[in-house]
Amino acid sequence: MDPAELDRAVAFLQRGDEFLLTAHVHSDGDAIGGCLALQRLIRQMRGSATIVLPDGPDDRYAFLAGWDEIQAATASPPRQYRHVAILDCPHRARIGEVAAYIAADALVLNVDHHVGNRAFGHVNLLAPAASSTCEILYRLARATELPLDREMAAQLYTGILFDTGGFRYSLATAATLEIGADLVRCGAQLDTIADRVFANRPLSEVVQLGQALRTLKLHAGGRVVCMHLTYPQLRSGDPEDIVNHGLAIRGVQAALLLKERHPGQFRVSLRSRGALDVAQVAARFGGGGHLNAAGCTLEGAREEVERRLLEALEQHL
Repeated sequence: MDPAELDRAVAFLQRGDEFLLTAHVHSDGDAIGGCLALQRLIRQMRGSATIVLPDGPDDRYAFLAGWDEIQAATASPPRQYRHVAILDCPHRARIGEVAAYIAADALVLNVDHHVGNRAFGHVNLLAPAASSTCEILYRLARATELPLDREMAAQLYTGILFDTGGFRYSLATAATLEIGADLVRCGAQLDTIADRVFANRPLSEVVQLGQALRTLKLHAGGRVVCMHLTYPQLRSGDPEDIVNHGLAIRGVQAALLLKERHPGQFRVSLRSRGALDVAQVAARFGGGGHLNAAGCTLEGAREEVERRLLEALEQHL
């Protein structure tokens, strides 16, 4: 990460008095934890910050300080903000309806770890090699030299834990582990947070997992697994981690989960292990992400969408 960009990000936060903080649609643990931690940091700097997310916060993270203050973009008529921080978004369009809250002349801080981020901010704090946006925000918080309290430690640790799958994914480095250790020293309770993030699901999500697993099929000689969920099955929510269960099968190098968000439209989650780059596959269909975790949206009949994805994947096997 460029130290000069860290300095510019600190200066950005010092210049503004009132900030809008937001992240991508279907905000996950990294996005929510990051917004809450940045809000806390701005308040320590004597500023004010409001978090507005495209579709509100997942109640899995209700244990984090400040969660109950998060607003959904559709909850009230939008007001215009002139200082904005957009977190965990490779491109600005991913904030959805929150765009209505941003003034035409607004200054934007872009904080992200996705490969291919379009550097759409006036200040761009980008680190594609970082495990998570919360890892970047940890470095930003330390650059301010303000104290990192128990609540912020829990928020940042939650984001890092989520995006690394419990420190299991390839972007988790020795530096990531050292940051995790520092956050625990600052008061993050690693056992409690792990339980809330990974073992705190509503019954509907467990039922969805069973529904997806019943569709599981192996392709490419057992190297690729594909699952799907129908539009009615997704009415109870849009699961992010069901696809990871495909990688638990011996010999599987890539897993696909096709989620029918609307009839004939599929949001696809892709996961892989090792050097298999599913971000390249997702990019062919207008999506993106990381080496081992990516997503895209395709339209058409499920069988046709699945065929196109499998053909693209097999070129990388």
